[in-house]
Amino acid sequence: MAASRHDAKQAEQEGTVVLRCFDGVKIPVPTALARRRSELVAAVAGERVVDVPGNVYGPVVARVAAYWEGRAAATGSAAGAAFDAAFLAGLRHDALVDLIHAAHHLGDAALFDLFRSGA
Repeated sequence: MAASRHDAKQAEQEGTVVLRCFDGVKIPVPTALARRRSELVAAVAGERVVDVPGNVYGPVVARVAAYWEGRAAATGSAAGAAFDAAFLAGLRHDALVDLIHAAHHLGDAALFDLFRSGA
């Protein structure tokens, strides 16, 4: 319990939300970005530590967070489309399945739709 309070306090100071995964891995993500991308995070607004449901492992959530940050940096539709294509091109089948699972449980409809249209 004390560790959760410490994580929450640290996240609040840094403007981040911590996504706590099934395996205990904690992934800090900028709060504004996480709220914009994840219905799960948006639904628990004000919480600084959010438990990711569905047995989603830390490395997968870390890859989702990296995608969010990279996609946010890719401004304009052409840059965004190129980023998405490069992201999808580097995925093996197992990684794709894991990311679809994570997108579903995080409530990231845009990422989920990317897999549906690009895979």
